[in-house]
Amino acid sequence: MAKKLMLSPKLYVVLLIIAAALLTFIGSISYKQISEFKDAANAVTHTLEVETEINNLFSIYSQMESAQLTNLLRKDTLVTSISFQKYIDESDIKFNKLTVLLDDNPIQQTHLTRVGELQRNLVKALKAIAVSPKVRLKYSTKERTKLDEIAHIMAELKQRKNFMLIKEEKLLKERKEEFNSYAFLSPFMILVLGVFAMFVFVVSFIKINNERKNRSKAEAFLSNVMAKTENIVNFYEPIYNDNGEVTDFKLVYANERNKIDFGLDPEDIVGKPISKIFPFTVLNGEYEVLAQSFTDKKESNLSRQVFINGKKIWLESIMRPLNDGLLIIAKNTTHEKESVAKLNTLNLELQQQYEEIKETDEFLQNVIKSTNNVISYFEPVRDKKGVITDFSILYTNEEIKNTTGQSPKEVIQKKISEAYPFVMKNGVFELLCETVKTGKPVEFERDYIFNDVHMWFDTFAIKTGDGVCVTSMNISKQKQDELKILEVNNQLKIQNAILKDAKTLAKIGSYRWSFLSDEEESSDVSDNLYTLLDCEPQEFLPTHENYKKFIHPDDLTSYKENIKEAIDKKKSVDFSYRIINKARKIKHFRTTGHFQDDALIGVIQDISSQVKGALKLKDKNQELKRSNEELESFNRVASHDLQEPIRKIQMFISRIEDTDYENLSDKGKEFFAKITSSSERMRMLIRYLLSYSRINKTKSEFETVNLEEIIDKVKEDLEARIKESGVDLVIDNLPTLNAVPFQMEQLFNNLVSNAIKYRGPEDPRIIINCKKLKRSDITDNFVKKQKSYYRISVIDNGIGFDQVHADKVFELFQRLHQKTEYTGTGIGLAICKKITQNHGGHISVESFIGKGSTFCVYLPA
Repeated sequence: MAKKLMLSPKLYVVLLIIAAALLTFIGSISYKQISEFKDAANAVTHTLEVETEINNLFSIYSQMESAQLTNLLRKDTLVTSISFQKYIDESDIKFNKLTVLLDDNPIQQTHLTRVGELQRNLVKALKAIAVSPKVRLKYSTKERTKLDEIAHIMAELKQRKNFMLIKEEKLLKERKEEFNSYAFLSPFMILVLGVFAMFVFVVSFIKINNERKNRSKAEAFLSNVMAKTENIVNFYEPIYNDNGEVTDFKLVYANERNKIDFGLDPEDIVGKPISKIFPFTVLNGEYEVLAQSFTDKKESNLSRQVFINGKKIWLESIMRPLNDGLLIIAKNTTHEKESVAKLNTLNLELQQQYEEIKETDEFLQNVIKSTNNVISYFEPVRDKKGVITDFSILYTNEEIKNTTGQSPKEVIQKKISEAYPFVMKNGVFELLCETVKTGKPVEFERDYIFNDVHMWFDTFAIKTGDGVCVTSMNISKQKQDELKILEVNNQLKIQNAILKDAKTLAKIGSYRWSFLSDEEESSDVSDNLYTLLDCEPQEFLPTHENYKKFIHPDDLTSYKENIKEAIDKKKSVDFSYRIINKARKIKHFRTTGHFQDDALIGVIQDISSQVKGALKLKDKNQELKRSNEELESFNRVASHDLQEPIRKIQMFISRIEDTDYENLSDKGKEFFAKITSSSERMRMLIRYLLSYSRINKTKSEFETVNLEEIIDKVKEDLEARIKESGVDLVIDNLPTLNAVPFQMEQLFNNLVSNAIKYRGPEDPRIIINCKKLKRSDITDNFVKKQKSYYRISVIDNGIGFDQVHADKVFELFQRLHQKTEYTGTGIGLAICKKITQNHGGHISVESFIGKGSTFCVYLPA
C-alpha cells in the first residue's frame, strides 16, 4: 500500500508539487539571500570605496598644506605654485566623487558639507600666506595668525575625517556582520536546493553566474580603486602551526602602491609570509600588534619608521580584522614627516635668528634710547640727473626732542631743508652730499640756535646703504667749559697778580726749607720775604740757617725749640717771634707752615702792626671795663638813689593835693600841675634809661617764642588805651622764632604804643604782618649773617613824619614833637633798635606826613 502510494503518479505529482513548491520557496529564499548577499557585498565594497576616497581627499589636503608650507619655507611665496593648483583641482574631483558616493548617507553628507567649507577656507588661507611683499627673517603677528588659521583648519579637517571614518567603519562592521550571515546561509540553502531541486540547477546556475559576474565587476572596481589609491592596501591571512597558533601571516593581496613605496612588485610578494617580505614587522614588534589585532578582532593603529630596501620610510597603518584575515591600510608619510622635520628645523633656526635679531634690536634700541646723542638717517632726494638736491628724514631718535623741542613724529618724512633750513647754508648739506658720493665718513663741529638757545654739536656722518647715518653729540657744555677755562685762566693770572700785591700789602712772604739738605736748590723763599727783611730779592741764599741770622737773640732759643719740636713730631708750626732786619729795626714776625716730603712749607707774616694794635686794644679794654663799672654804678644809683627822691617828691605832691590843693591860688595850681608833670616825666625817664641800659646786660637765654602769643600779651597790657583810642589792631601770619621773650614783648609794646600815640583823627588802624625774605632780597643796609630773615611790619595810618627824620627817631632822647603836643621820653624807639640789634636784626621806618608810618623789624629766621 505504501509502495503504491510512493510509486503512484499522484505521489510524484504531489512530490513534484511539493518539490516545486519547496523549490519555489527555497529558490525564493535563496534568491533573496543571494540578493541580500550581493547588496551586503556591494555595501562593503561601497564602504571601502568611501573610506578610500575619504583618505584620498584628506591626503590631498595634507599634500596641499605641505606643498604650500614648503614653498613658504623656500621663500617662494610670490605666486601660487603649479603643484598647488593641481592639488586644488584633484581635491575638487575627489570631493565631487565623494559627494556622489555619500548621496544615501545624510550624516556623512552633513560632514561633507562642512568639509567643503573647510576646503574653501583652507585654499583661501594657503593662498593668503603666499602673498608677502618681501622676504622676511621673521613673521609678523598677522602672518603668524594666518599660519595658526591653517593649523586650525587642518585640525578641524582631521577631526571631520575621523568622524567620517568612524562612521564608515561602523557601517563596515555592520555590513560585514550582515555579509557573514548571508555568506553562511546562502551555500547551505544552495546545497538544499541542489539536493531537492537539481532540475532547477540550470536556472540556479544562470542566476549564480550572473551574481558572479556582478561580483567580479565589483572586485575589478575595487582592484581599480586599490591600484589608484595613494595608500598601501594589503590583506593578510594567518599561518597556523600544528597547535593552531598563529605564527605568521601570508600576504594574499597587495595593491600597486607596494611597488611605489616599497619597491616590491605585488605579483612577486603575494603568497609569501610577511616575515620575509617585510622583515621590519618582526624586528620592531609590529608582528605582535598584528597578531593581537587579529586575535582580539580589534582595529589597531601604528605610526613608525621602518627600514626596507635600503631606505627609511615613515608609515601610518590601520590594521582592521576582516573575515579570516587582516586588512592593512598604510600610508607613506615620509614626505610629510621630512617636511615637518624640515619645517621644525627651519622654525628652530628662524626662532633662533629671531631671538638673536630681537636681542640685537633690543640692545640697539636701548643704546639709542639711553644715548644723549641725536641719531638720524637721511635718504638723498635726487633730481632727474641724479644730483642730490635735498635729504628726506627717515629716522631720528627721541633725543631730538630735548634738542629742538620737536618730537620724532614731527620731523620724520620731512626734507631737511624744511626741518633744518640752516644746514643748507652752513656747509652741512655739502658735507652730507660728499659722504654719500665718496662713501667716506666725515666729522665736523657746528653751532646752532634751537628755541633761542645757542648749542654746539660734534657731528659724525657715515654712508649707510644709499643714505647717510648722522650722529650728533651736544658739546655745548664742553664749549662752555673751554670758555670757562679760558676765563678762569685769565682770572688766575689776574688773581696771581692780585695775590702778589696782596702779599705785599699784607706783609706776607712764603718759604720752603729743607732740613735734610742746606743746598740752594733744596730751599726757597719768596721775593716778598726778602722785602720784609729789608733786603733785595736773592740778596742771600734762601736757606734756613741764613734766615735764623735775622732772629732776635732773645727769641732765638724759643724759635729753635719750636722748630725742633715740629721736626721731631712732623707737626705744623704757628708761633711768633721778633727779628732784627737789615736796617736794624725790630719787627714782630709770625711763622705758620706744615711738613711735606721732609720740607717745611709755609708763610711768614709781619705782625708788628697787629702787636701794636693788640696793645692798644688791651688799653681800650681796660678803659671799657672801667666804663662798664661806672655804668654799673650809675645803674645802682639810678635804681635806688635817683628814684628815691622822685618817689618822695611824688608822695608829698600827693599829700599836698589831698590836703591843701584847694587853698592854692590859680597861679599856684598851675605851678603845682607843672611840678606833678615834671616829676612823672622824670620817673618815666629814669625807668626807660634803666630799660635801655639793661638790654645788653640781660642774662636771659634765647628760647622759642611765638610772636602771636607775644602780641596777645601786648594787647592785654594796652587794652585800656586800645579801647579808649578805638584803634583796630589786625594781626596776620606771625612766625615762631628764637628770641628773648620779655624783650620781644617790650619791642612790640613800644611799637604799638607809639602807633596809638601818633594815631590819626579818623578810623585808626594798626596792621602787624610778616614775610620771610632771603638775604639777597633785603635792600636795607645792615650786616646780614643769616640766609633768611623775617620782616615783621607794624603799619599805622597815623600822622606820620617827614622821611628825612627816619634815622633820628631811633636815637636816645630824640623827639619830633613838643612835650606839650605828645608825651614821651624819646627813649622808646631807641630801646626797639637796641633789642633788634641784640637779636642780630635790624629796624627801619618809612613814613609820610599825614599818611602814617611803617616800622620794619628784621629778625633771623
